[in-house]
Amino acid sequence: MAELSRKELILAIIGASTQPRLAGLDLSGLDLSGLALNYANLCRANLINADLARAELMGADLSLSNLTNAILHTALLTSASLTGANLHNANLTQANLSWANLNKANLFGANLSNVDLEFASMVDADVRGGRLFKANLHGCDLTGANLTKAILTDANLSHTCLVRTNLTGADLTGADLADANLQDVVITPAQLERAKNVPEGVLRVRPEH
Repeated sequence: MAELSRKELILAIIGASTQPRLAGLDLSGLDLSGLALNYANLCRANLINADLARAELMGADLSLSNLTNAILHTALLTSASLTGANLHNANLTQANLSWANLNKANLFGANLSNVDLEFASMVDADVRGGRLFKANLHGCDLTGANLTKAILTDANLSHTCLVRTNLTGADLTGADLADANLQDVVITPAQLERAKNVPEGVLRVRPEH
């Protein structure tokens, strides 16, 4: 059960500095939609089933927080830290995660359709079964990430680092791979054929087993 009500949280934010301290709090199931939580400290917070749609979380610290089944539709998360965060089955559709840190985050089954992940860092992230339809991953670092069976249809993967990324069974139909780094990526030639702008001379593509 959440430790604070929405009203109590709003009052706490109003009385706080420019960086609300909410680390470790149980905010599970709360309606936090539309709230301004920019640069808030939500490290290790329990946000299971929380509604953060349209919330402003620019530069917020959400590292190691639990956002399982959370709603983050159209949320502003530019430059936010989500290192090691649990976003299992979270709804991140149309959210802005540009320049965000999602290293080692759990995004298993998350909905990332139309999300902006430009220049985000997703090193070693678990994105198995993730839905990234039309996602903008331009310049994103996906080194060592697991995107097994992810849906990347029409996604922008230009200038993306896919070194050692596991794309086993991923749908890359229409995905833009212009100038992407495909060194030691786990992928098949058949998958590459469905993508577009595949870099010429891709010699180090490691086929899936």
